[in-house]
Amino acid sequence: MKRALLRAAIICAAPLSRLRFVAVLFALIAGGGVRAESIVLPSSLASTEGSSSNAFPFDYSGLLGHANGQRYQQVYASGGFPSSPVLISQISFRPDAQFGTAFSTTLSSILIQLSTTKHPVDSLSTTFADNVGNDVTTIVDGRLSLASSFTGPANGPKDFDISINLQSPFLYDPSLGNLLLDVTNLSAEQTPLFDWAAIVGDEVSRVFTNVSDADSATANVADSGDLVTKFTFTTVPEPSTLASAALGAVAVLAARRRFNHKQTRR
Repeated sequence: MKRALLRAAIICAAPLSRLRFVAVLFALIAGGGVRAESIVLPSSLASTEGSSSNAFPFDYSGLLGHANGQRYQQVYASGGFPSSPVLISQISFRPDAQFGTAFSTTLSSILIQLSTTKHPVDSLSTTFADNVGNDVTTIVDGRLSLASSFTGPANGPKDFDISINLQSPFLYDPSLGNLLLDVTNLSAEQTPLFDWAAIVGDEVSRVFTNVSDADSATANVADSGDLVTKFTFTTVPEPSTLASAALGAVAVLAARRRFNHKQTRR
């Protein structure tokens, strides 16, 4: 930890992009001292049950023709996030109040990625590759355990307890574009229905396959569907804050080292 802080102080005069990287390290080192925050998108459904339910993309068993897997992309407007960069550590969903239920299952083969896309909400390309940003990061690859205790008001909304802890936290800067959730699901396992709505003009929309296989390059459907989503994150420190904190930490460590050296000489 001492070495990491010292390295952070040395880099303080570096370009902004490098400082952002060090800021992420600082946020991780700080651990419990960094307060986790969360948002729900679409924001209009943060405390309101959605108008319908949906199983995609974690259960595609109801697809027409029972396609071999499903590719699914959902975009979230950058305006729904804080203006500063954030480090996303968890994504959560909630069961539908009417058709959901308590469950526990493990999907056997699923790939989930996040990236920053230039495409606006309600204007995703039906060509999947066109939507993916250069910062694409794999957050789940392989097996994924999902579960819900189905708690919350009887008429909804239920609690956001269907959670995915990211294998690698994702650094998202809202000033660079919208957030893209990209799921390729090859699992045969099923889940109950999740809370969902279709609201034109809100912060969320999607494209997905419903007759072609998961390896299709293009989507069959593009709509304003909203799988109600909760993001948990920590705000990345601004470079000036990072520099002050790192230099302060180095000063404390230097003073402690001088004190220990004097004690040893005695």
